[in-house]
Amino acid sequence: MFKKWWVILIQGILMFILGIFIFNNPVEVLSGISLWFGLIILLTGILGIFGWIFAGKGQRETGSLIWSIISAVFGLIILMNLLAAMKAVTIIFGIWVILTGFNLLTSGWSIKNNNFFGWVLVFIGILSLIAGLMMILNIGSGAAGVATILGLQVILTGVALILLAFIKKAIAGKVEDKIKEIKSKM
Repeated sequence: MFKKWWVILIQGILMFILGIFIFNNPVEVLSGISLWFGLIILLTGILGIFGWIFAGKGQRETGSLIWSIISAVFGLIILMNLLAAMKAVTIIFGIWVILTGFNLLTSGWSIKNNNFFGWVLVFIGILSLIAGLMMILNIGSGAAGVATILGLQVILTGVALILLAFIKKAIAGKVEDKIKEIKSKM
């Protein structure tokens, strides 16, 4: 297990490169997310329809069939209009950022007199509110916001994998040394 540390190193390097790609191509990343979102909803709807068809007569629920048809149609609509889906994703993400900013702002405001970090939370909360509004009002800002969060996560994962690879290499070396030491004593 520890001898394959280089596999984890390669994975980390590839994740780091992917993170850089995400930062440099925010609109394409948002388009890809929207495409996958549409495909997943479409396939969920189609599977639900097939599940209803193949279910026994006593197990068929009209509500689940209607929901599956609506899901399949919604998935098709998303796939036929990716720009609208991209805007929807940015609006949802923007709302999430606004809610997070509001939460940070109120939490920071309540502790600002007792702790310096309260002011930091207030400042970050205000920045989050502004960023969320920008995401909702401008698809370019929204794409950049989604790509920034996703790219940062992928880069941090890549760095963590690279560090893990070197830790595993060091452990493997120590384990091999111990095994040689034990064998020499026998």
